Amino acid sequence: MNDRPTHRLKADGSLIFPEGYAAADIELLPAGYYDAINLAAAEASLIARVDRKREQMRSAVMTQGVGQSYAYAQKAAEVRDYRNTLASVIAALTTPQRSARFPFAMAEVTATGDSLATVIGRIEAGMTASCARIAAVEAAAVLAKRRIRAATSTAAKQAAFDTATWPA
Repeated sequence: MNDRPTHRLKADGSLIFPEGYAAADIELLPAGYYDAINLAAAEASLIARVDRKREQMRSAVMTQGVGQSYAYAQKAAEVRDYRNTLASVIAALTTPQRSARFPFAMAEVTATGDSLATVIGRIEAGMTASCARIAAVEAAAVLAKRRIRAATSTAAKQAAFDTATWPA
């Protein structure tokens, strides 16, 4: 048996299976009746697959989680603050003042024994690498979605998904 109704009632257009109805009361659905629905469903499924692929690739670069997102944002803010502050001003700060101004970086200074400048440089290098990788993944996802949406048949949408080029 088909998983979708194949007929409709002539009286009100209700979709039905023909079993149990008089032939005079029903009509076969026109050819291609479900094409638009199938096309939309295929597109939605492929777009969701692009989103899952994008998220999988992002998670290879960044640890997931609300707390981790906060830590990344805080470290980024500390790098920006450090880079936008004169070296003489930072040098004049006491250790407690540095710890208050750069809590994540100073925690790493304490843990590793490295200088604040070294820790900030390491955080910044990680941010730069992550940003470049995530930007490339985002660009690939945007292009894949545009091609999927532009395709006019289910086969063409699938081909657009299958030929998407993701960063290595």
